[in-house]
Amino acid sequence: MARVPLVQDDDEAARAGGIFDTFKDEGRDPSDIFRALANVPGLMMAHRALPQALRSRESCPPALRELGVLRLAQLVSSAYEWRESAFFGPAERLVLTAAEAVHEMAVTDELFGELEAALGRPGAIELIVVISQYEAVARIIQALGVEVEADHQHHLTDWAPTPSPWR
Repeated sequence: MARVPLVQDDDEAARAGGIFDTFKDEGRDPSDIFRALANVPGLMMAHRALPQALRSRESCPPALRELGVLRLAQLVSSAYEWRESAFFGPAERLVLTAAEAVHEMAVTDELFGELEAALGRPGAIELIVVISQYEAVARIIQALGVEVEADHQHHLTDWAPTPSPWR
C-alpha cells in the first residue's frame, strides 16, 4: 500500500491544475508513481518532463536505454520497473555493466571510453542520465510505497532481483 494518497482524476486540485491532461492526451491513465507525486503537482510535472525528454532522444538506441533501466531495476530490487528481457550480447552487457557502475557510483574512465566508443559521446552521456533518472524513480517508488498496478502484474512472472552475473 502506498504511503501517500494516490491522487485521482476527480481530485479538485488535479483537475484545476490540469496535471493529468498530458496522460489523457496520450490516451492513457497516469501510473501510480505519478498519482503519488501529484501530491506536489509541480514536482510531478518536473519528474515527468525528464523521462519524456529522454525517450525522444536518438543518440543512444532505445533498446539499450531500456536495458539499462532493466538492470537498474534488478540492482535496486524495483519490481515496479521490471520488464521481460531477452539474451544479452556485447552491447547489452556493456549497458548492464554501465548500469551497475552508475548504481555503485563507480564509472571509470575506461568504462566511459567503452560507452563512448560504442554509442558516441552524446549516447554515452544520455545512457548515464537515463540510468540515473530511473534509479531515482525506483527510490521514489520504494520510499513512497507505490505498488505495481494490477494490469502490470503479468510483467513480474520472471522478476527476481539478482547479483550481477557479468562481473
